Amino acid sequence: MALQGPDASPRLTPAVSQVEARDNFTGGGIVGRGSELWDRFETALTEHDFDRVVSLFANGAVYIEPAGRHEGRAAIRAWLDQWGDGVSDTNFETLLVVADGDVIIAERAGTGTHTGPLTALDGSVVPPSGKTVVFPGVVTILRVYGGKIVEVHEYFDQLTILRQLGLVPGT
Repeated sequence: MALQGPDASPRLTPAVSQVEARDNFTGGGIVGRGSELWDRFETALTEHDFDRVVSLFANGAVYIEPAGRHEGRAAIRAWLDQWGDGVSDTNFETLLVVADGDVIIAERAGTGTHTGPLTALDGSVVPPSGKTVVFPGVVTILRVYGGKIVEVHEYFDQLTILRQLGLVPGT
C-alpha cells in the first residue's frame, strides 16, 4: 500500500493484492472515509430491508445498473423489490471498499438462487429457474452529497450470469 497524491489518500499499488489490502487494514478492508455509509447500505441490502436501503438515498437519486436507470426513491425501491423477488436469497461479501470524499467504490462477490421472474436486458421476462447464480464480481460506485446517496453506478459480468441461467451457451 502506498500513500500518494496531495491528500495522501491510500492507493493500491500493483504489488498488493485485494486480499492483502483487506487483511492489512482494520475494519475489513475499508480504506479512506465514508465506510459507515457503505456498511449501512450493504447491511440493508443483505437483509433485504429495502425501506432502509431507500432511506439512504436523496429524493432525486439515480441508480444505474446494466438493465437500466432508476430515477428517484420510488423507482429505486421498485427495482430493488423486483431484484429481491427474482433472486431472493442473495448473499454478498464485500472484498474491498475505497472511500474518498464524496465517492465510495466497493467490490463484492456473491451468490443467490433465481427464484422469481427477472427482466432481461432486452426487456423480456426470464421465468424462475431455481438455479444458483454466482456473482463473481460486482463493482458499485456511490456518489454522496449531504450524507445521502445521490447516484449509484453498478457493474457486473452479465455474460457469466446469463450463462449460469442457461440463456446463452457456455464456453
